[in-house]
Amino acid sequence: MDHVRAAIIDDDDEILDLIEQILKEEDIQTRRYARAEKFLADLKRHDFDLIITDLMLPGISGLDLLDDLNSRGIDTPVVIITGYASIDSAIEAVNRGAFYYIKKPFNIEEIRCAINRFRQRRDTMEMVKALQKQIQMLQERIEEISREKLQDIPDLNNLQGNLEAGKAFAAIEYLGKLKSDGLISDKEFGAYKGKLLKRII
Repeated sequence: MDHVRAAIIDDDDEILDLIEQILKEEDIQTRRYARAEKFLADLKRHDFDLIITDLMLPGISGLDLLDDLNSRGIDTPVVIITGYASIDSAIEAVNRGAFYYIKKPFNIEEIRCAINRFRQRRDTMEMVKALQKQIQMLQERIEEISREKLQDIPDLNNLQGNLEAGKAFAAIEYLGKLKSDGLISDKEFGAYKGKLLKRII
């Protein structure tokens, strides 16, 4: 995927080196940080498509970072790296919106797996956005026909409602499958479902 930018946050230089090397092999641009505070300050100058952070950090922890990002309305996928002793915290992080977590000690393939899931998620979100755009275009076209030929199409409102409802329910069904496959979270499913339902209510 072109021009993917990732932030890596860990106070262990060896971990940073390893993850940075893997991401570069995947053609992902990286910036590395030893503390979450430095990363947050850098958000004013840089945008990221993916964030990989250790759970246990000096100062702001991985969980605190996740809360901070949520409070700012930033929905960038976050991968949490955790030691065995903090597995419960990692699960809590996922429940609070983290995209994925990796347990230490990890191997290269686990990082690659997280990257692949990120790419699948990104492709899926692009498909959802494209579907929403198609629904919007369909709605605009129906409204255009309504203005031009209302006298010839007495049941236009029903036609519009049926078309919009069909598209919306198909999209919701597809999103449900993505949620079941773990590609989107319950929170994301609920948000997208709400947007689609608003179009037909």
